[in-house]
Amino acid sequence: MATAAQITANQANAKRSTGPVSPVGKARASQNARSHGFTAQHLNITPEDRAAFTALEASLRLDTRPANSLEEEIFHRILTHTWNLRRIESFECLILAETDPLAETNTHDGQLERYARYRRDLERGLYRAIRELSKLQTERAALGQQHPHVVQGIREHVPLAEVTRLTKNTEELFFYDGYGAPRRALEHLTNEIATNHPDNQDPLADLQPIRVPRNEANLIPESGLPPQFYNVSKR
Repeated sequence: MATAAQITANQANAKRSTGPVSPVGKARASQNARSHGFTAQHLNITPEDRAAFTALEASLRLDTRPANSLEEEIFHRILTHTWNLRRIESFECLILAETDPLAETNTHDGQLERYARYRRDLERGLYRAIRELSKLQTERAALGQQHPHVVQGIREHVPLAEVTRLTKNTEELFFYDGYGAPRRALEHLTNEIATNHPDNQDPLADLQPIRVPRNEANLIPESGLPPQFYNVSKR
């Protein structure tokens, strides 16, 4: 049976605020975690944390270098996940500092387990965002290595195409035997044209490239004229 002191204490506690009681208030309170917790859609940076957050943002931006709006969106996901992971680490350190490792029961086990669950979710989201940004930047780098006309066409018509899958096809189309001349493109453009007609002859068809050893000096001949890099066949 409760003592008089316990009854008095229970009555005093009942007069204190126990949270929202109306359906509207309960619904609003249920969204607090989405506004202020680790699953919040937007970060709520306090004035005390502003300097650390700004330094982290500058460091991550330097490491990732987002170049367009889509990469910028993924960058903000990386920033948010990284910041929340740092917050979790600080909270875990505070809890562990107050925990007696020799105690049989620990009142903070529930909190640590909840933080561990948040940590796993944030780490998965962070790694996923890093992979997405890496893929976008790989595609952008591969696109920059292509022929200018290919770059313009892909950017205008298929901006989300996986360029790394198209690299082999574009190289076969625009580069012939590794010499950098768009000979294959010329073949596609002149298909079904009478190439045996004198007016349609390729003036470079008879030029055969001569490979010069990379480590040998390109000495000037006795005539003083530049060396011949092409052999012209005589008909």
